Amino acid sequence: MNSLSQSGLIKKILAIPAEDRVEIESTGLFPYNITRFNIGYVRSEGYRNDLIVKHLREFPDPPNLDSNEGVRAMRVEMERGNLYPPVFLTYPVLQDSVRVILFNTIRASEWDKVSYYLSHNEKYVTNETVRKVIQNMDTSKVSRILKKWVDKGLLIKVDTGAKKTVKYRLPVDEEQDNLFAGGPANK
Repeated sequence: MNSLSQSGLIKKILAIPAEDRVEIESTGLFPYNITRFNIGYVRSEGYRNDLIVKHLREFPDPPNLDSNEGVRAMRVEMERGNLYPPVFLTYPVLQDSVRVILFNTIRASEWDKVSYYLSHNEKYVTNETVRKVIQNMDTSKVSRILKKWVDKGLLIKVDTGAKKTVKYRLPVDEEQDNLFAGGPANK
């Protein structure tokens, strides 16, 4: 209801279902203080169609027309489902409309990201590298994550002699035996 009231009922709304996402496009642009980067975080100072909102408020049981409430709810639900957050497209990608893309794809875990990085980029990672890959700048939290992965046998700790330059790598052949039943990864 929010998007309908804010975009105007007379304007075109297009819903495009796909295997891994739903795309919804509505003609018109965001209110002046809203961008695709701050939508849902910043309160709108206006509606996309004030006339429609005014008439909807006169209904005996009017819908809740607070700006950005629907976007916040989308973000919360997608976070709860461990899905990627909604993506918003508008000008200059689209000329006179707004498109929201809701992905039905589970977000990659921290381990998925680090494992992929080790498989495709570098042979070794450090705490600093992992912080960049998983986008978590907390050194101690990443140290605990790395220790957990080493304890489970997912990573091998390579001592370099200096605490700040400890490296980690994926296990190879015989080192992978403890990943299976009876190994530490299954405890």
